[in-house]
Amino acid sequence: MAENSTDAPVSSFTSIPVLDYTQSLYPTTKPKFLAQLRDALINVGFLYLKNPPVSNAAQNALTQKGFELFRQPLEKKLEIEMVNSPHFLGYSRLGAEITALKSDHREQFDFATELPAPGPIDSLFCRSKLTSRACDPFHLQWPDETAIPGFRQATEKYLSEVDALSTSFTALIAESLDLPPTAMDGVFDNPQQHKLKLIKYPPPPNQASNGAGFQGVGAHKDSGFLTFLLQATPHRGLEVQNKAGEWVSAPPLPNTFVVNIGRALEALTGGVCTATTHRVSLRQEHFIGNDGKPLGPRYSFPVFQGVSMDLSAENITLVVPDHIRDLVKDDKVKSDAEATFNKMFKTSIGEGTLVARVTSHQDVGQRWYPNVLAEALQGQKDFVSKQ
Repeated sequence: MAENSTDAPVSSFTSIPVLDYTQSLYPTTKPKFLAQLRDALINVGFLYLKNPPVSNAAQNALTQKGFELFRQPLEKKLEIEMVNSPHFLGYSRLGAEITALKSDHREQFDFATELPAPGPIDSLFCRSKLTSRACDPFHLQWPDETAIPGFRQATEKYLSEVDALSTSFTALIAESLDLPPTAMDGVFDNPQQHKLKLIKYPPPPNQASNGAGFQGVGAHKDSGFLTFLLQATPHRGLEVQNKAGEWVSAPPLPNTFVVNIGRALEALTGGVCTATTHRVSLRQEHFIGNDGKPLGPRYSFPVFQGVSMDLSAENITLVVPDHIRDLVKDDKVKSDAEATFNKMFKTSIGEGTLVARVTSHQDVGQRWYPNVLAEALQGQKDFVSKQ
């Protein structure tokens, strides 16, 4: 991968840094790891995490069961269609999700950590003042076990191991910012609930082979705390935008996760940790292997680590030291982070999350939250008209 340019601004990265998780485990190498992590958090917002503590067995099982799930006939997929769930869990058809006002060329399944009884009936939206619909008892939509034996077990095992990684990595982020390892514990529910997406990107239409590629998923920033991405096939396509506006490729690397910062973490740290715009750009050449043979569809399996839906400005005590905050020289980054904080934590995160979901999955929004959807779409239209 390309080295960073010496005459470009620090924030204009030209490659995604690779950090080796095993270095965080030993006193002799941990300081180097924390320094690399701090640089990635402040200047990039993305990193490859090599040797993540998620077993190959768990990764392989999820990958194989995920492939089996997508091979199911449409009628089996529709048994757990997302439109049946007020909690935005289940199957989305090709083109059903919208990002940056355009349909994404992907189909996907959404699952989540199943909280043990008597946990909150819904950790996503229950306290939203916009609707009571999402306060229906929380449940996941699982595929037919007889059609894909072991799918649920493989999924829950994988989520369990990523949960352990998210806990340890959050502590490392805190330490890299010269905070106690437990400094961020209060921003999460206990137990945490993670969201898992299984995504299939078919090859783009032939006529879509322009310079910008075809929209697998449009340019966006993740809204949560951290994202842990398993790129399950060798396709290129994930691209990250630096502060100069250039798109930097993040191809799959063996034995790594891609980890990126979400808006919630950026807001909580006052812009010290930067949430970076990214997209999946589908080009015909991304679907051809080095041997010249077709690779088939691209598969991507992200886990999204969210923060507590109860979190608001009144109960946030995270204070990043001044000497760390001073490392962020970009005043616009700081002001944007402050604006995001005010927007996200002024009331309840649940409200903002709900609005984002209904605009992304408008079929679900129309069925369960028509008034919220109408208001959100009007807001989008008003925003575009002012540009």
